[in-house]
Amino acid sequence: MEFFKFQHLNEYPEKVIEEVITYDNLMRTRKLSIILFFLNFIYLFIDHLNRAKGLWIINDGYHYLFYSHIILSLVTLLYILVFKRIIVPSPNEITFSHKSYVILFSFFILSFTAVMSGWIDQKIHGQITVYIIGCMAIAVIFNYNFKVTALLYGSSCAALMIFLTISQNDPNIRQGNYINASLIVIISYFISTLLYKLKQQNLRHNYCLEDLVTERTKELQAANDSLSREISERKRAEIEMVKLDRLNLIGEMAASISHEVRNPMTTVKGFLQLLKKKQDPKDKEFFDLMIEELDRANSILSEFLSISSTKPTIFELHNLNDIVTATLPLIQADAQNNDTVLTVELNNVPDLQLDIQEIRQLLLNLVRNGFEAMPQGGQLKIRTFSSKSEVVLVVSDGGIGIEQCLLEKLGTPFFTTKEQGTGLGLAVCYGIASRHNGRISVETSPKGTTFYVYFELS
Repeated sequence: MEFFKFQHLNEYPEKVIEEVITYDNLMRTRKLSIILFFLNFIYLFIDHLNRAKGLWIINDGYHYLFYSHIILSLVTLLYILVFKRIIVPSPNEITFSHKSYVILFSFFILSFTAVMSGWIDQKIHGQITVYIIGCMAIAVIFNYNFKVTALLYGSSCAALMIFLTISQNDPNIRQGNYINASLIVIISYFISTLLYKLKQQNLRHNYCLEDLVTERTKELQAANDSLSREISERKRAEIEMVKLDRLNLIGEMAASISHEVRNPMTTVKGFLQLLKKKQDPKDKEFFDLMIEELDRANSILSEFLSISSTKPTIFELHNLNDIVTATLPLIQADAQNNDTVLTVELNNVPDLQLDIQEIRQLLLNLVRNGFEAMPQGGQLKIRTFSSKSEVVLVVSDGGIGIEQCLLEKLGTPFFTTKEQGTGLGLAVCYGIASRHNGRISVETSPKGTTFYVYFELS
């Protein structure tokens, strides 16, 4: 029958504990009223057998017993019908009328058993068994506070004593019933109050356990979030390390090969310039083309060398805004040539240990990439700002964005999506950021791409 099924609680314990106890009592009242209603059919059948045996004529107590069963049937049926009109989906909706409804039912059961044992049973066999069963049933099934429990058992015991005094003529039986009734009331009261305290303690334990689970869940969630951030940072660091390893490898190759390649190229260029003067004018355009290609190869080698920056990086205390401001004339000229709109937003940032030439090169590379990614009339924005631990340089363009599958390859030497590109511009930027103990992140969408360059504050 699930008499001791506990409800899930969400509110302040002291208030809800009493509501849940009343809610459980209400559910048990419904079940007990149904059980007693159908059990009465058995009692009425027994009354019929007693009448057939002629016991009703011998002892009029059986006659009153039949009427008591009729009353019990009507009252339990009334409670069943009333309960159908009472809809209480949760303990939070318990009202005073619900409490009164439950207490009245228990009061009826105890008073009914007191009348039966103190009057009817005394006419039949002189025992108070029915009252004992009623007291124990109410004590075990229902949970009331101490005042209500004392009122219920006190009033029923008083009624029992009155009927015993009136109906029982044998002083020995009457005295024995007095003692038995007093003992059963004391025991029932003790059991009822004990179960009530245990019920309260169990509900408070559920609250503490729920609060503990909630607290531990929050701690685990925080730990999980921290671990997720740490894993993300580690993955990002691993990706950066792979890129830096590639840059270092390319840089070492550049340092060892580029000088050797540039020397013969310089010699060839010099001889071509001498031969150009001795050739017919019609052949000079071929010499111009060869010299132009040698210059282009030399510029590629220069970018190749700048990845590793074989020359020492000179760190001095500078303000990033000053470097951007000093480079603006070149950027504005490029903006005019590309017919684009340039927007600059420089916020106050602290000074950093920077190499001016390398930061200018990084800025120009990012800006020119942005110009090339946009159609005419597009807008490019340069912004600086600082957080608690970093100074950030931001370059945003209004191009079509970068495909997600290509983001991981950004900064890889010789990787480019441009027809005439060398794939070394971003690689140079990543190398410069690495030497300045910084990092580069990219955000892209169909509306444009934004490069963030983070410099840590020392």
